[in-house]
Amino acid sequence: MTFPATTTLDLNLLQMMLDDIEDSIYIMKVTGAEITYYYVNNAATKFSGITMEQMGTTFFESNPGHMADYLYKKYARAVNECRTIRYEDGLLLPNGMLSGESILTPILDEHGKASFIFSVTRDITERKQHENILYNYAYQDDLSNLFNRRYLLENVLEPPTIYLMDLDNFKNINDTFGHQAGDSVLVEVACRLIEVFGDSRYSLIRLGGDEFVVVDLGPSSQIIETAERLSALFHQPFRVDEHAVKVNVSIGIAERKHDETIQDLLKQADIALYTAKGAGRKRYHLYEASSKYDHVENFIHELGLSQALDKDELQLHYQLIYNPASAMAIGAEALLRWHCENVGYIPPVDFIPVAEKTGLIVPIGYWVVRQACKDWQQLKEIYGPLFKISVNISRIQLNEMNFVDQILQILQEEGVDPTAMELEITESTTLHSLQDVQIILGKLRKTGFTIALDDFGTGYSSLSMLTQLPIDKLKLDRIFIADGNVPLIAAILAMAKALQLQVVAEGIETSDHFHMLAEMQCWGIQGYYINKPMPYQDLPTHPTF
Repeated sequence: MTFPATTTLDLNLLQMMLDDIEDSIYIMKVTGAEITYYYVNNAATKFSGITMEQMGTTFFESNPGHMADYLYKKYARAVNECRTIRYEDGLLLPNGMLSGESILTPILDEHGKASFIFSVTRDITERKQHENILYNYAYQDDLSNLFNRRYLLENVLEPPTIYLMDLDNFKNINDTFGHQAGDSVLVEVACRLIEVFGDSRYSLIRLGGDEFVVVDLGPSSQIIETAERLSALFHQPFRVDEHAVKVNVSIGIAERKHDETIQDLLKQADIALYTAKGAGRKRYHLYEASSKYDHVENFIHELGLSQALDKDELQLHYQLIYNPASAMAIGAEALLRWHCENVGYIPPVDFIPVAEKTGLIVPIGYWVVRQACKDWQQLKEIYGPLFKISVNISRIQLNEMNFVDQILQILQEEGVDPTAMELEITESTTLHSLQDVQIILGKLRKTGFTIALDDFGTGYSSLSMLTQLPIDKLKLDRIFIADGNVPLIAAILAMAKALQLQVVAEGIETSDHFHMLAEMQCWGIQGYYINKPMPYQDLPTHPTF
């Protein structure tokens, strides 16, 4: 194929049109093995520096040697293969510029040989600048211009060593001089970090507040020396409103020794940091896996739990309760889960005792009730209006003044009738104040709540308690199912039937467990065989067995 004959006016009009195009257009003439410039538009001139005065020259006559070699090989391929070739964008060119996407199309003569190469290259400079801006928004801390938490979690996956820094008593600066002065201190901390640790070996992150992370990407043979250098950054006072203010720092250090993730290392560094603070602040501590840090973990959990509601870190997962007689899911137990921003997933066995000990279980418990009400509004559409949600209630909550009134108010605000909710208590809840518990449970039951005794058979109370407590249901502990003691299970079911109590068997994990309890006419079945705890949106809609 060849260029058609055109008039002078047509060529001028064509050139004007091509010059208005934002993409770079190059037309190269092919004569044997020689490739010469035939036409470039304005965009191509701005991008490459090649002008129309250089038409008829080769790559080697108009470009530096390394750039000429690159261009000749690129165009020669289209000549030799006689087909359109596309080159991806983002390639670093020999001249240091970033290439755009290029499409090279050979124009063939009547013999099927390439006589011209028509190339269109898109300038991606503006797009890359926009991408860089978005990248900075996503991964850069606005105040300090260091990387942020998101960058750390998404891009620093397996660092050898991390140093978690927390300014000691930083709140005093904000309270005394104001938040603007506090921000100036944080900016100065970032500047000092950049000055000493600003090379490619380190990644510098501001987690938020007065917490910073230094990631050492090099070998971890100089941990103590690095910690000393970090501490030395704070030897000189900071200028705050014309005052010289001494600011100290505590540092928690975590070293990657096995397959720890960044979340694991952050948790270890957090523990090490609070160990340093507990030892008097103004020092550093290296996490040791062999050490016992229970008291520190509890302290961390206490601090984290106090903010968990505000940070929206708590959520409910649900485990269905299946009724074999009707072959339907007739309820679900709400199970609290905590995904801490700093630490990651924390098992309930680790944080529930802390919540109870500190009293945080009270506001958390009310949140659970409210969230369960919200979720029930969705679940009833799937499983029917008789579907019940079970919520665990601790002894601390029952002892709370006006507990009954508070929980009724929540249900009223959420438009949920008490008959839709089941409250689970454990035997240990009743040990120290049986009479008070009787009164409270009686009030709750009278308003329509179902009351269930959880973990039945694992405590030390007498069976006579079953006649003293106003309960409707027993939850048979998983230990009986795991032991497979059929006579004992049958006896418990018979006793419950005589007392007009329904029984839910927990810990059903196999088909044998399921069919054994179904044949024994157990009212409810709950366990991994039905479903693992999960968000309500993921629950099986019509479980069949």
